[in-house]
Amino acid sequence: MYIETSAPRTPGQKAQLFSKAITVSSPICVNFFYHMYGPTIGALNIYIVPSGQSAMGQAAWTRKGNQQNQWTKGQISVNPSQQQLQVDTFYALICNP
Repeated sequence: MYIETSAPRTPGQKAQLFSKAITVSSPICVNFFYHMYGPTIGALNIYIVPSGQSAMGQAAWTRKGNQQNQWTKGQISVNPSQQQLQVDTFYALICNP
């Protein structure tokens, strides 16, 4: 997923990416890479959402603002659940310059 944060973007614009629902029967680690560089970077949040639930609740992982001009590995642990989950829900937000 890519969201451009320079003009003509405006503060508050968002991008979202949802995985398909999966069943987590044993602990798993979700690995991903992110690149957040520059003065207009907002936030990147990852949520673990039970399938069919619309409310995202509290982020399982978050980064805000400039994180250097490089790709960085991130990871979160997901514990087993009796429900299907959308594990890698990414939510990016543009902030004010």
